[in-house]
Amino acid sequence: MPDDLSVTVPPPAPPATATPAAANPPVDSGLRRRQIFEGWTLSFALLAAVGLTFIVWRFSREMWACVAIAGLAGVVAGLLHSVKWFYRTIPTGEWQSNKVWWRFMNPLVSGVMAFSIYIIFRSGIGANPTTSVGIDTREPYYAYSIGFLTGLFADNAMSKLRDIAYTLFGPTAPPASKMKQPPGKHGPEGPSGG
Repeated sequence: MPDDLSVTVPPPAPPATATPAAANPPVDSGLRRRQIFEGWTLSFALLAAVGLTFIVWRFSREMWACVAIAGLAGVVAGLLHSVKWFYRTIPTGEWQSNKVWWRFMNPLVSGVMAFSIYIIFRSGIGANPTTSVGIDTREPYYAYSIGFLTGLFADNAMSKLRDIAYTLFGPTAPPASKMKQPPGKHGPEGPSGG
């Protein structure tokens, strides 16, 4: 057998080392300042909402306080959701400055949803007519639980409410501007739509 059939293996390549600059691209100082400001603002708002919940809880024997607790629980849950997405997107470089409105409106929407869902539950819809609607010692816990879960899952709750509305009332017809055009026919903007 000839000796020229031997296989030569190239030496292994040196291990790739990621430099910190390559792992985290530089962020301009204006963007970084907005991120820091938004992070502190969301954090402060979350702590303030939790603190306000404890203050209102002292009046939990009153119906208005239970309604306020439900709304505050929704705001707390919405802020928690916003903070979670904020801190998840910063290190990955996915943070977008144009989502700031979403991050601050989400807690408000969550709070209003929680407040409203709690009122709906307390109204007695579907309840036995002999059920008492008085306030017992567990009422603030119910209020907070309903409010927090509604606020945390406000997007899902809105989707479910839409499903219920479709079941009760049927789907709506698409607006005239969204109607499909016959093939070859385009609106005044042409085939690109603008």
